[in-house]
Amino acid sequence: MRILAALGLTVFLKATALSAEIVYRQPLNEAGQSGVCLHGDRLFLTVHSKLEGRMKGGFFFNGNIVGQCLDKSSGNLLWQVDLPGTWPGRVLESWHDSTSLLPVATDKYIVFHNLNGMLACFTHEGKPVWERRWQAPDPDIKNCRMYLNEGKLLVALPSDKVAVEESVKHPALPFYQIRSIDLQTGKDLWVSPTLLHHATQYSFGEWKGKTVMVASMIDLSHWKFKLGREGYLLSLDDGKPILTFDLPPAIPHQKNQLCQGKFLVTGTNRKETQFHLVDPETAKITKEFSFEKPDRYFGWNGKEYAEADFVPEYADRTLKGKGQPTPSTVHAFEDRIYFWRYDSGDIGCIDVKTGKSVLVEAPIQVLADKIVWNKVDFQFTKGILNSRDFNVNKRVGSVRGIQRGGFGHTNPAWPVRHEDKLYWQGGAGVLYLIDLTKPFSPDALSWLGTDPVGASWTFGAPAIDQSGIYVRSQRDLVRITP
Repeated sequence: MRILAALGLTVFLKATALSAEIVYRQPLNEAGQSGVCLHGDRLFLTVHSKLEGRMKGGFFFNGNIVGQCLDKSSGNLLWQVDLPGTWPGRVLESWHDSTSLLPVATDKYIVFHNLNGMLACFTHEGKPVWERRWQAPDPDIKNCRMYLNEGKLLVALPSDKVAVEESVKHPALPFYQIRSIDLQTGKDLWVSPTLLHHATQYSFGEWKGKTVMVASMIDLSHWKFKLGREGYLLSLDDGKPILTFDLPPAIPHQKNQLCQGKFLVTGTNRKETQFHLVDPETAKITKEFSFEKPDRYFGWNGKEYAEADFVPEYADRTLKGKGQPTPSTVHAFEDRIYFWRYDSGDIGCIDVKTGKSVLVEAPIQVLADKIVWNKVDFQFTKGILNSRDFNVNKRVGSVRGIQRGGFGHTNPAWPVRHEDKLYWQGGAGVLYLIDLTKPFSPDALSWLGTDPVGASWTFGAPAIDQSGIYVRSQRDLVRITP
């Protein structure tokens, strides 16, 4: 239901759960993490090959996945293709595995990516066009995304250059380089000379009226690449750096993006949430936003939203008392920066023009009989179950898990903008909608529940068109009438 905000210093608002009809819930034949790619009347996603046997340390290990094409109207499987990998990595590990990347499609082609060693292109009828294979490295894979630009595929693949030398625990880890690939032949049109690592979350950005690739080199806590800390604006014409610039200290796994033509850095400063805008031409910080408590906080008091003083909900030793944003959830849209905080189930927003900050508590689960706002009431299966109710992963419930707004530390779903709304997929069957035409507050936030029983992890980004919203979990493909 649509609720109007009250006037005055204290704002009280009712919950804004949207009523929506689930048109179908189609079981998937195995677990997987990709989002849903929508093109015309077809949907594309990836799942694992059949998982069976025994786990090791709470995980299955698998390198082979399957690309699937489904009918949009019914959810029925039209065809599928095998995408064999070259390394048996962990299944559904820390929000990343070989099925994580969203497929991309043109009018003629669909491209699937097995992060454990295969990139393949098919026609919309499932006919093979080309494939590329490589020996996948051992560590937790976190390659970013595939993009299409003027009919060309842009994706980071392993480089011949070694990033981390071989050790007793791990084989040699390669750097990655972004490539522009011809969709008809699968051949490289260019290879960017800029070295990235496996966890660089690059994106498209607009700089001086031109689309560029935004990337960086930032050490991780467990991998040191010894190349300094730099940001890059890469040309889409040849992959070469237009600008290379120094960055201030940044949280590992941050998403690389531009805001108002400046490079957005998510930083750390004790308990404060901190953001910097860095001028790519001068490497100078032009704006800084830092706060431990927001200017305004809207919490749920059991009956309605009420403006109150912000108090962190969680204080784990792992987080060391930091109220920083979950790094991969930081997203800039026009003049606003949205994010989730590690120490609460709250969505935050910074207005870059005014510098003002707002946090709004959000439900982390929407069940048939209740809305869940905290981990005490959270309901979920013991382990992650596929549609056959077979346990495919037992490692759940940590700060990287689903009980805190549903966001892990490296690969939560990227928000999708459709018209004037932002569709943001949470981890436990909740799709959040943010009205971009309104100042951020409870009045701008609404949500849809896609899992009424507490059995679904919803990893990937949804797909949206005028006919519906398409969400997948590790169990099901769900079509919702908006």
